[in-house]
Amino acid sequence: MNKFSKLFLIVLLISPLLTLAQDPKAKEILDDLSEKTRKHSTITSEFTFSLDDKAADVHQTQEGTLKMKGKKYYIHLGDNEIFSDGTTRWTYSSDMDEVYVDNVAGNEDVLNPSELYTVWESGFKHYYDKEETLNGRPAHLIKLNPLKPDEESFHTIKLYIDKAKTEVMKIEILGKQGDNITYEVKSFSTDIPYPDDTFVFNTSKHPSVTEIDNR
Repeated sequence: MNKFSKLFLIVLLISPLLTLAQDPKAKEILDDLSEKTRKHSTITSEFTFSLDDKAADVHQTQEGTLKMKGKKYYIHLGDNEIFSDGTTRWTYSSDMDEVYVDNVAGNEDVLNPSELYTVWESGFKHYYDKEETLNGRPAHLIKLNPLKPDEESFHTIKLYIDKAKTEVMKIEILGKQGDNITYEVKSFSTDIPYPDDTFVFNTSKHPSVTEIDNR
């Protein structure tokens, strides 16, 4: 998997720390967002993912898809697809025609990507910054700072939340080394019925695939 795709996973798979309530206004908005998110049986998001690494002179943008159903998820980004049925995770590279198989259990430092919409609940101080207009829509800007900054590669996460819909519009992760990651939601749908095999890698569709089993 290339550096760009690995950095995308950093956005989705952030290590949980300890919960600490902060700014009451920010907490109220984030609590409403968490409650609304958990009511949906499934979440589907089309997004743009961007990496701006000044030190490495890397500037890349890719379109992606994220489907979630409880602890199950599917991600398609560039040449990579990630499937998880809640027990097993398959990371498939169409470019290399390889799939890496891992257990979900035992990877305590890895969160389900559904945590992308509730990541603020643990490990961060949060405060309300301001209201601004994003793509013509009023948005709350809330900033998160890690409780243990020495253990993280970033110093700030900026959340843009649609004021009217209480939905995540954009997430920016500001790295300590000038490597910034942006996840911008292009579409957000809920409660679309997905069969469980949506979240399982089907080897019959890839008969020549090389499997690397890390379990």
